[in-house]
Amino acid sequence: MHRLTGPAVLSGVDMYSEEDTQMHAMGALGIAENGDMYRYTRIISSGTDLVAGKLYVSLSREGNHQNIALSAAASVGDTSVEPTVGATAVDANEYDEGWLIFNDVSPEGEFYKVVSHDTSTGGSEAITVNLERGLKTAATTSSEVELVRNPWNNPAISQLVAERPAGVAVQDWDVSVANYGWLKTRGMASVLVDDSGITVGLKATISNQANGAVGLYSDVDVEFEVGQMMATGTSTEYNSIYLTID
Repeated sequence: MHRLTGPAVLSGVDMYSEEDTQMHAMGALGIAENGDMYRYTRIISSGTDLVAGKLYVSLSREGNHQNIALSAAASVGDTSVEPTVGATAVDANEYDEGWLIFNDVSPEGEFYKVVSHDTSTGGSEAITVNLERGLKTAATTSSEVELVRNPWNNPAISQLVAERPAGVAVQDWDVSVANYGWLKTRGMASVLVDDSGITVGLKATISNQANGAVGLYSDVDVEFEVGQMMATGTSTEYNSIYLTID
């Protein structure tokens, strides 16, 4: 059962080590003795190795996995529902520790943590999504839901300002050896700066120029602040930043 708890204190944990078995919930917040913050992250072994100093973000949303109707009604207390996804495959573990959101028709507004789900090779079919807790309100075949990934479940190297930042890799990480480890989200770090560079003291956001880089924060309506530059960022180089993702 998903319950409130305190963050992990990393005095007994090496945030520079990776693991081949999961030791914490994805997205678990870890705090070092100096207040720096990290998030526990899963990277699948078929993905690209993580690179120190590059920014990682949640995978983009699948349009065919949003605003989709249930294929069968579900009763109060049921711990699984069966949405019919559109014509996009559902990969193994894609939505583990993510969320199922009810968009429209009762129980609209409710959301549930996903434990596991079926896979789908081509989409356009009903899948079973297993929930951490039972439904509080009954759902019908008119109820619409969306599937939301956990940002720390296999994040991608950043390239779009619209995605949720997952954190900065603190060292190179060979995902063929280990799948779990920590990304830094608050405190001093080194990060790649995009082609334009950023003046010391100015805010940084996800770059829309270079993958894995930060750029100048300039549009409050569309950009997410990831930190403040601690030195004038030289374009295409790694520079000091105080991260404020968390």
